[in-house]
Amino acid sequence: MRFGRCGSAWLVLLPWVAVSLPSQTRVPDSGNAVTTVQAKVRIVLVDVVVTSGKGDPVTGLHKEDFDVLEDGKPQTIASFTEHQGAPPTQIKLPPMPPNVYTNYPLTQTADSVNVLLLDALNTPTRDQTYVHSEMIKYLRTIPPGTRVAIFTLASRLRMLQGMTTDSSELLAVLNDKKGAAGAHQSGLLASGVENDANQRLIDFMLENAGTTSTPQTLALAAVDPINAMKQFVADTAAFQTESRTRITLQALQQLARYLSEVPGRKNVIWFSGSFPVGILPDPDLPDPFAEIKDFQQDVRKTTALLTAAQVALYPIAAEGLAPDSQYEANGAEIGEKRGTMVTRDQIRDLRTERADRDSSHAIMETMAKDTGGQAYYNTNGLNDVLARVINNGTRYYTLSYSPTDKATDGKYRRIQVKLITGKDKLAYRRGYYADDLQAVLAAGQKQDSDPLLPLMGRNLPDYTQILYKVRVVPTNPQPPPDGPHIGSNTELKGPITRYGVDFAISEQDLKLDLAPDGVRHGAIEVMLVAYDGEGKPLNFVVTESKILMKPRVYEALEKVGLQLHKEIDVPAGEIYLRTGIYDRNASTAGTLGVPLSPAPFARAQ
Repeated sequence: MRFGRCGSAWLVLLPWVAVSLPSQTRVPDSGNAVTTVQAKVRIVLVDVVVTSGKGDPVTGLHKEDFDVLEDGKPQTIASFTEHQGAPPTQIKLPPMPPNVYTNYPLTQTADSVNVLLLDALNTPTRDQTYVHSEMIKYLRTIPPGTRVAIFTLASRLRMLQGMTTDSSELLAVLNDKKGAAGAHQSGLLASGVENDANQRLIDFMLENAGTTSTPQTLALAAVDPINAMKQFVADTAAFQTESRTRITLQALQQLARYLSEVPGRKNVIWFSGSFPVGILPDPDLPDPFAEIKDFQQDVRKTTALLTAAQVALYPIAAEGLAPDSQYEANGAEIGEKRGTMVTRDQIRDLRTERADRDSSHAIMETMAKDTGGQAYYNTNGLNDVLARVINNGTRYYTLSYSPTDKATDGKYRRIQVKLITGKDKLAYRRGYYADDLQAVLAAGQKQDSDPLLPLMGRNLPDYTQILYKVRVVPTNPQPPPDGPHIGSNTELKGPITRYGVDFAISEQDLKLDLAPDGVRHGAIEVMLVAYDGEGKPLNFVVTESKILMKPRVYEALEKVGLQLHKEIDVPAGEIYLRTGIYDRNASTAGTLGVPLSPAPFARAQ
């Protein structure tokens, strides 16, 4: 075997990797082709939630009760399964040697899991407090055995609690006043006070500018100070919206990768004040279309990952009932403005607020339908909504079919599922793009961005698209005190410990293209990030390697896995090491966190 080099990438044969892991069945999804030696067969999976007129789940249906169509053409249902909330089963791994860890998932079967996503990035502080109290109210009465994880989104995605059926653990996380579950002011979401201050400044300029009956030309409008101020405010808001949009979509993509190897349906219950994708023009600006950004490719990528991971998105508007601010008691006081300006501002604010809400709700509806979930807004009963989502999301039907149209042309295929009899309501994803998931992930990828880096955060879960074992031990001998450091941080101070990190990677999880001469080609990235006890990054190592694997070597590696050795220097103290593998051919990842401290390592499952 030969490796290309970026940093160091050495093949090391290690005896400790003889410990085997149980085989893991990979379930095909709508975004990935199931590869055989001769051909590619696309299998489309569709989860269907059937509810009655009262909103209760309908159970006991059979394959013969459903019709499935793609672009209006009938499809043959290949498999059919009813899920009724069966509890997960745990797998016990064989004993690992000392200092050896694995990201192999211990939970192998479950009908569904639930992820609560608290969005502080896109939600005003007062609405966060309301959502927090409603979640606590629900978790106090959650049905036993319900599997839940909690994530937050602020400047980045964080996992507060991994998958658990223990409601006391969930409540402890939410009640921790020093934790990240509390309300936080978003740095990219303007407050009502800031918006009022900007509008008052524009109103002041209007009041002192006088009026003219001469219509302005576009050239005069461009240099008009009032229009310039409006454009400055709009540019600032547009920058914040664009930043929030990209962070939000990246967080959903990270969740999809994490959940991709979790068995069963994944219900992501996303509490948000808004989804910041601008789809409507602003008629108050000289150029109404100037601030609209096209996130179609990013939304498509996010939806493809969520769909491939069997994730259903349930956006819930965090504001509850949403009255217009003009009718609230803290609205503009009478007498502060001329009557004509008060009327004008009220009409403008009503129009803007309703347009923003309609835009946000439309995006929520679209993403919910695209993934088979449901959007909820204009409701004060978030506790009841949460109970309904989890109850219905654990009772569903999984249908699969092989499309009669075999073309992989990237076009959108519309899915329609019907009940042959009855008028019950069906929730399911409404379509998919007939292209390769890896092509979607690679589309629009910036050359200067690293797809593995966003998955290496200190508080992110372990990703299991690529399974591996890793041994982490201090090297022997240690480097001299005055020797060069390994890693991007060459300014490390104090006593330094060099750790050797030995990987054994499951070759079945890597996409290795087979050439006519029998040699398999691949490309992987390996990353190490060391954090201190407070989550501050201390050192960083990244290498990229090209794989050229002859048939004889590939046969040998099927028994022990692909083995790599890396090293990193870390200072004294409590250190948390994140390890990661990224397959550039398949756009899949695996990560694992290991504490380099006397405290035992316990990964949340």
